Amino acid sequence: MAESRTPSGVKLKEIYLPEDLGTFDYDKKLGMPGSYPFTRGPYRTMYRGRTWTLRSQIGYGTPGLTNERIRYLTKQGQTGFTMSIDLPTSYGFDSDHPIARGEVGTTGVPISTLEDLETVFSGVPIGDLRVSLSIRPPVSAVTLAMYVAMAKKNGVDLKRLSGTQQDDPLFQMSGGPLQTHIQFFPLDQIMRLCVDVAEYCARYLPKLNWMPANGYNIRETGVSAVHEAAFAMSGALYISERLMERGLKPDNFLNRLTFFHSSGINFLEEAAKFRAMRRLWARLCRERLGAREDRSCMFRTSCQTAGSSLTTQQPLINIVRATVESMAGILGGVQSLQASSYDEGLSLPTENSATLSLRIQQVLAEETGISSVIDPLAGSYMIESLTDTLETRMEEMIEKIDAMGGIVEAVRAGWIEEEINRSRTERLRRINTGEEVLVGVNRYTDEAEDPIDIFYPDEERWEKERVSYLTRFRKRREDSSVKRALDGVREKMGTDGNMIPAIMDAVTAGATMGEIHDAMREAIGFTFEY
Repeated sequence: MAESRTPSGVKLKEIYLPEDLGTFDYDKKLGMPGSYPFTRGPYRTMYRGRTWTLRSQIGYGTPGLTNERIRYLTKQGQTGFTMSIDLPTSYGFDSDHPIARGEVGTTGVPISTLEDLETVFSGVPIGDLRVSLSIRPPVSAVTLAMYVAMAKKNGVDLKRLSGTQQDDPLFQMSGGPLQTHIQFFPLDQIMRLCVDVAEYCARYLPKLNWMPANGYNIRETGVSAVHEAAFAMSGALYISERLMERGLKPDNFLNRLTFFHSSGINFLEEAAKFRAMRRLWARLCRERLGAREDRSCMFRTSCQTAGSSLTTQQPLINIVRATVESMAGILGGVQSLQASSYDEGLSLPTENSATLSLRIQQVLAEETGISSVIDPLAGSYMIESLTDTLETRMEEMIEKIDAMGGIVEAVRAGWIEEEINRSRTERLRRINTGEEVLVGVNRYTDEAEDPIDIFYPDEERWEKERVSYLTRFRKRREDSSVKRALDGVREKMGTDGNMIPAIMDAVTAGATMGEIHDAMREAIGFTFEY
C-alpha cells in the first residue's frame, strides 16, 4: 500500500491504536471545554450554548451596493459579516486617484470617507450582527478611527462597542503583494500603526476584538497548515511583545486578540490543526507572554473555507468542497465561519451563490446534529495523535522563526518567501503529476461542461459614481477644518504617540482616506512612484 501523508507531510498509519497516544495525560492534553489549555474549545458550552457566527464576505461596487447585499443576507439569516475593501482603498488611495483607475469596487467596497462607512452600515442592526473589518495597516488605523467616530455619532458607549478590526501588518508576506504594500508605506511605520490600533483597542475598546494575524491569507499562498499556524502565531507574538513594551500587561489585551484561519479540504488535518493551535497558543500566552488569567490564553478564531481549493472547472463541485471544509472548521471548534462561494474562482459571488454559501452553514447548524456534542472528535486515537504531531511541528517552526529574530526579520531575510515558494512549487508538482487529485481538473474532467452564471463587475460605472461623489463631498466640507485636522495628523506622525485620536479628528472633519495617508507620508518624508 502506498504511503499516505497529510498536506503538511505528517505520515499517516493505516490504523491507530491506544499505544499511539503514549502516556496520554487527559488534564494536560485536553481538559474541559472552556478551561486551560482549551484544546476542546474556548467556551464551556461551545455550540450547545451559541451557534458559531454564520459569516459572509461582503464588499463590492460602492458603499450603497454593499449595504444592499448586507441587508439581503441579514434577512436570509446571516449573523455576521466580513467587510472587504477594494485594492485602491487597501493601499490608502481614494477612488478618484489615478492609481485607482479600473480597480474601483472590483475586489471589495471603496471606503474614502466616514460617510462611506456610514452608508455601508446604514439600517444595519450592528448590535445584532458581528462585524469584522478585513483591513491591514496602515489603512486599519483609518477604518478603526472611522468605526469609532461613527459609533460616537450614534451615541454608542465605546466600552460596549463590539466587532473585529483586522490588523495584520504582514497581511501579504512575500513577492509582489509585499513589495506593492511597502512601495506605498514603509514597513517600520506599518508596524507602528498596527501596534497603535491594538493599543487603542486595549485601552479604550474593551469589547472590540483585534486581529494581529491573518492566517487565512498566509495559507492561500500555498503553504501548509503548519506554516499557516506558525507564521500567524509568530506575528501575534511579535505584536503582543510590542504592546508590552508600551506598558500594557498581557491580561490587558490578550483576551480580545483573535485569529482568522483557513479550513482546507483535508478534513482530519484541518480539524486537528485548530485543536493544536488552541493548546499551543494557550501555552505560549502563559509561559512566554506571562498571562495569568485563563481567558487571556484562549485561542479564538474566525475561519473561512479555502478559496485556493475552488476550481474554475466544474465549479459546482466547489459546493461540496465548501461543505466538507465547513465541517472541518466546525468540528475543529472555530468561533465563526465563512463558506466560500462556488463561483469565486471566476468572479465575485452573485447574490444566489452567496445565499447558497449561507445555506450550507444553516443546514450544518440546523439539520445535521453536528453541534449537539462538544468536541466529538476528542479521544480518537488518530485525531489526538495528529493534534500532538501538528502542535510539535508548529512549535518547532515558531522556534526557528525566533532564532532569526522574529517574524519581521524572517520576512526581511526572505526566508518566509522561500518557504512559500517551495510549498507552492511542490503542490503544483503534485497536481501536475496527479499525486494530488483535483476532481474536474486532473481527474474526472468534462470537456463539455456548461457555463454558469457569474457576476460581471461594472467598474466604469462604479468609478464614475465614486469620482462624482468625492467631487461633491470635497465641495461641501469645511476646508479650514480639514486642513487643521491634517496638520494634526502630520504633527502626531512625527512623534511616537498613538495615531488613532489624530486620525479620528481628521475623518470627523471630513478628511479622506487618501488625504490622511498623504499627510502621514509627508510627515515621515516618504515618497513613491507608480
